[in-house]
Amino acid sequence: MRTTGLMLCCAPALFAVGWVYACAPSRPPSPGASRQAVRTEAAGSPTAVREPPPSPPVAEQQPPEPPDRVQFLADGTLVVTSKHFLSARTPRGESKHVELPEGEVNVVASPELAGVILARAERLTFLTTPDLVVAYQGPGTLVSDRPAIHLEKERAVLVQGSSSLLRLDASRVPADARLETVVAVADGKRLSLTFVSDGPNDVEVVTALLFDAQRGTAVGPGLPLRLYPTTAPRAAYTHDLGFTLGKAEVVRWDLLTATAQLRAKVRCAPDLELGNPTPNSTGDLLLVTCGDEGIVLNGKTLKTQRRIPRILPGCDQGPMLAGSVLPDGKTLFLEGCGGVAKLDLRSGKYGCADSPGLLGAPYLDFSPSPGHSLPRLPKGREKVRACSPDGAAQLAPLGHSSRYHVALAERMSVVYDGGKIELEADSQMPVISPDEASIAYARGDRVVVRALPAGGVQAEIRMSGP
Repeated sequence: MRTTGLMLCCAPALFAVGWVYACAPSRPPSPGASRQAVRTEAAGSPTAVREPPPSPPVAEQQPPEPPDRVQFLADGTLVVTSKHFLSARTPRGESKHVELPEGEVNVVASPELAGVILARAERLTFLTTPDLVVAYQGPGTLVSDRPAIHLEKERAVLVQGSSSLLRLDASRVPADARLETVVAVADGKRLSLTFVSDGPNDVEVVTALLFDAQRGTAVGPGLPLRLYPTTAPRAAYTHDLGFTLGKAEVVRWDLLTATAQLRAKVRCAPDLELGNPTPNSTGDLLLVTCGDEGIVLNGKTLKTQRRIPRILPGCDQGPMLAGSVLPDGKTLFLEGCGGVAKLDLRSGKYGCADSPGLLGAPYLDFSPSPGHSLPRLPKGREKVRACSPDGAAQLAPLGHSSRYHVALAERMSVVYDGGKIELEADSQMPVISPDEASIAYARGDRVVVRALPAGGVQAEIRMSGP
């Protein structure tokens, strides 16, 4: 059955996507096999043996196509694309496939949301996951690199919610507003949309709305989660809690009801702004920045517990902190300047750092201008050990919990407290499922899916066509 350029996998003699499970390796097709996936047929009656009819000539099967992209979506679907095919695998191991239309097609998917969009010229096709059902075809504006469509004339947004395509009412925002981000929050129960419009004196006006991800109804104000912020980020979330920053105020939100639970003033110099709200997973600790200074707050009372000087890395990442709190609830994992650092937010002391830049020193060696001197490291940071003592690997976060990291070295590995999973030498960068139960990565002509934390191979995916 054909649906405007999309051919479902049940159509005969179209393509084959092999899901090869570790417990049952696939067998190569016989010369007379069809282009479909090889299947085991039931044997005939032993008392009536007949000569089979001659097999019709078929084209020789092409070798598997190398995967172009591997991505876990917010609903746990693993999406794999190659030059001609798109495949979706559910957390239960079920799979659906479509053949991509001929010509230039942009496949849009994101770990922040469910659903996939096929963008071709001015026509968009929205496929809901995990079944890859065509839910919308027509014009619209893509929302950056996320599967959402802004219908400006209708003042509506199309996005997949918990299970189906939702049409969200955007009539409350200015008519000329641009939809910048759509983020699933509150463990997928809510969708936070951020719109940006041009205000007086070329000042951007940011409007955020919160929607129920099951029914698509508006709940209240959302989190202003910018895509490319020019200033330090001013919103963050963890589970059902959200935090936003004003000029000199921190607000704690209940994301299920879109109500402000608590507000508190935070002292900051007049020429500096609050930024980079970074909560731990339970929300009982919150880090914010004031310039390059770190301020540790009690996440439940919003009272200041500690100030840490020069916490912002002295490198070229601008006002962005690029940090997350590890599962212990108190250690900040900080990226930048050629490595990583770990900072105990309760004691204010660095446990390790891969470079002086991560400790607040200048990122590059240069001569100061006349009358000025280079900033020195704050007291107590002169002899901090390296996080990667041998210098052979740098760590990159993998997932939202900060439990797993990718060790970037000559041969990549996934590391966590008490263990390490070495990847094959020809492996690409891995991605992780939303529940952090498995990872997937491209390797040659296949995609490997492995369980966490044990590392056992759950499946191998090959994509091939006629």
